[in-house]
Amino acid sequence: MARFTCGHDLPKGRVGMNLAHVPRDSSNRCPSCQTKTPSGVIGLLRNLQKPATALALAAASASPGKSPTKSRLSRDANSSVSMPYLVTFALDGFASQRKTAAFRTRQVDVLAALGDACLALLDRGQLASFWATARGRWGVDVGRLVLRAVAQAALRSCLGPADREPVRTDIVHALNDLVEFVRERGAVVDTPEQLDIVLDGAARLSKLRDDIAVALEALEDGFGRWEAAGK
Repeated sequence: MARFTCGHDLPKGRVGMNLAHVPRDSSNRCPSCQTKTPSGVIGLLRNLQKPATALALAAASASPGKSPTKSRLSRDANSSVSMPYLVTFALDGFASQRKTAAFRTRQVDVLAALGDACLALLDRGQLASFWATARGRWGVDVGRLVLRAVAQAALRSCLGPADREPVRTDIVHALNDLVEFVRERGAVVDTPEQLDIVLDGAARLSKLRDDIAVALEALEDGFGRWEAAGK
C-alpha cells in the first residue's frame, strides 16, 4: 500500500531514504507531489530546518551499533551529509517549474525559504558545492538565484529586514565622544563605585572600538577582492 494520499511512495535511492525522516506536509502528499507547488517547496524547506529532522538524519547516519547522545546529534545535525541532497531536491522542484505562473508569482517567497534553509543547514563548503550543482543542472541563471538567495538570507539574519531603520551616520563619532567622556570621568573619580563604573565603561568601549576597527578592516579587505572574485 502506498504511504501517501497521492498514491506514490518515496523516491528511490539516497534522497528517498533521507526524506523518510522529514515531517510530511498536512496533505500527506509524497515529496515529489509536494514540490509541485510553491507552498509545498517552502514547506519542505522549513521542515528540513526543524531540530527533529536534523536529529533524525544524524541518527540515521550514525555508525551501526553506536548510539550517539542527543548533545552529539545536536552538534552534528547541521553538518549532516544528507542535507545537501535534500535541499537540492527542493531546489529541483522550484527550478523545474520556475517559469510556470504559480512559481513566478511566489518566486520571492520560495527563494527566501531556500536562502534561509541553505544558510541554516549548509556549511561554506557545502554551499559552494550546492551552487555548482544548481548551475550545472539548471544553468547560470539559477546558480545566480541561489547565490543571491543565500546572500539575502544572511543580510536578513545579521542586519534585519531591508526596511529597518539604518544606524545613525554619526555612530562612530558618538563612540569617540563616549571615549572622551569616560576619560573625563576617570579624572574625577571619588568613590570605589565610580571607579567600577569607569573600569566597566573603559573595558566595554575598548572592545567596541577594537571590534569596529577589525570589522572595518575585514570589510575593506573583503570588498577589495570583489572584482577578482567575480571572474
